Amino acid sequence: MSILERSHLTIIREVTREGSLTAAGMRLNLTQPALSHSIRKIEQQLGVKIWRREGRSLVLTQAGEWLLSLANRLLPQFELAENRLEQFANGERGTLRIGMECHPCYQWLLKVVSPYLDRWPKVDVDVRQKFQFGGIGALFSNEVDILVTPDPLYKPGLTFTPVFDYELVLAVGPEHPLREEKFVLPEQLADETLITYPVPSERLDIYMQFLQPAGIGPRQQKQIETTDIMLVMVTHGRGVAALPRWLVEEYASRFELYPVKLGKKGIAKQIFLGRRETDEEIQYLRDFIEFAASPHSDH
Repeated sequence: MSILERSHLTIIREVTREGSLTAAGMRLNLTQPALSHSIRKIEQQLGVKIWRREGRSLVLTQAGEWLLSLANRLLPQFELAENRLEQFANGERGTLRIGMECHPCYQWLLKVVSPYLDRWPKVDVDVRQKFQFGGIGALFSNEVDILVTPDPLYKPGLTFTPVFDYELVLAVGPEHPLREEKFVLPEQLADETLITYPVPSERLDIYMQFLQPAGIGPRQQKQIETTDIMLVMVTHGRGVAALPRWLVEEYASRFELYPVKLGKKGIAKQIFLGRRETDEEIQYLRDFIEFAASPHSDH
């Protein structure tokens, strides 16, 4: 009978991640011959080929691909469990891992994290922006403990708490012809360069709630990862950007920016903090959400 062990999954993940036996061996503290022997032993134990050779490369078979997806789901949970147990053993509280699906929210998060760390001296905070299976997947697979998102996906096992409301506006520079408008209509953006964060269009409200319902797209879209660079570009007339009003107003002293309402009614949004229902009893996690939702952390 084949018995799948955690060490098998670890080897499959590291060999795939590193791309070579030498590099994977260094990560696993094994020599290359020892790792090659382990690989042969795994395939014998499981009774299935996991890799095939293509030139000098090892490529996963169909069974190997399936085991890799299993490793990516299960290993983070093992690592979290061991981390938590070690923290309990050392009398520590733990690390709060926050996933960000809201690029402009870093400014807000700083205002929450700083006093929170004062309140919880034994808790560390780690912020992550890249997820293996998307933000919701990161919650399910224990990659993060809290997800900051403007677009909650209500699924069994997850809870979302709204922490603040904001208005999405169009940020334009001082020379832009739309600067004096009370509001803009979708067709007024047809000849514009729209500057966005590197997020798929279906995750951007400017597309889903404003442009696409009107059957309109911008002349060009530019993706920029950094808020400061994005705002410099907008100030210098290189394009327009859809951003929270609070962010545009906060940066107005550093960049000459002007917020314009999107549509007659504007676009109202909320930021949510998502967590796993099973983490309800973790006091430091619950306290972060309550603290973030309290009025003094609002914009």
